[in-house]
Formats: sequence, structure tokens, C-alpha cells
Amino acid sequence: MKGTKAILLFLAFLLPILIFLFLKYFGKNEFAVAPLFVTEMPEMQSGCGPVTLPYHVQDSVLAALPWKQDSLILIVFGQPDKEATTQLKRIAEEVEGGIQQKIITEAEPNFVSLKKCTFLLQEPFDLVLVDKKGTIRGQYIASDREDIDRLLTEAAIILKKY
Repeated sequence: MKGTKAILLFLAFLLPILIFLFLKYFGKNEFAVAPLFVTEMPEMQSGCGPVTLPYHVQDSVLAALPWKQDSLILIVFGQPDKEATTQLKRIAEEVEGGIQQKIITEAEPNFVSLKKCTFLLQEPFDLVLVDKKGTIRGQYIASDREDIDRLLTEAAIILKKY
């Protein structure tokens, strides 16, 4: 009886170690952030053209954005307030050049068209994260700390810096 208990105790001790070693050498921790508007139609504003799925921002709009070798750009719509400016600085510091930022003010032509028809932003969102392929990866509120935390987490996952 003692021998059986010793063997079972040894197996109970060895099993978690074997599972850990198996997952360490054969497992892969990888996360993904799904692009928006791939399978379901966004709510469209009146005056906007038809949208085909999966949705991609037009190439003419992407060409006008300040791309570097980075694969993400954060577009800010409207003039950021004090809290939003603080959060945008936080993004720039934490991602360290991994995301380019572009501010589109209300004075620019086609502001409403870009915001509502091209980048499909609904109120209260004023930030949109776009990759080089033109897919919208996220929509956020600039002055909301929790939304910015979510943006930073999703950007780290997209850029595979976790």
C-alpha cells in the first residue's frame, strides 16, 4: 500500500512539471486584435457612400498619411483638450515611435467626411488606429484613460511587443 501511495504522489508531483515543460517548448503564446468592420456592417451616416466588407480605407487617403516604417497610425479628430493631450503624450512615450500620430482639425477640408464616412467614427470616439493595409484596428476616446490603456495594449499586440 505504501509503495502505491509513493508512486501516485510522485506522479502527482511530476505531472505539472511535464505539462509546464511541454507548453514551454511546444506552446506558443500569441494574441491577436481583430480588425473592425470585417464581418459586420458599420452604422453609416447619411450622405456616405456604400461600404463593402471587409472595409479598408481608400488608398488615396492612406497615401496622404505620414507613414514611416511603422505599421500603425493614430488619427486624432478635432483639437485635443488638456486631458487628451496628456494621453497622446503618454502614447508617444510608451510606444516609442511604434505609432505615428496625425491630428485632423475641424478647419481642414472634408473633416466631417473623413471622420464619419472614411474612418467610420461615431460619437464619442475621436481616435482611430489604422494599419498600413488600411484596416481600422480600433476606435477610442482620447480623454478616457481606460480607452488609452486599451489602445496601448492592442498596439503592443499588433506590433508583437508583449
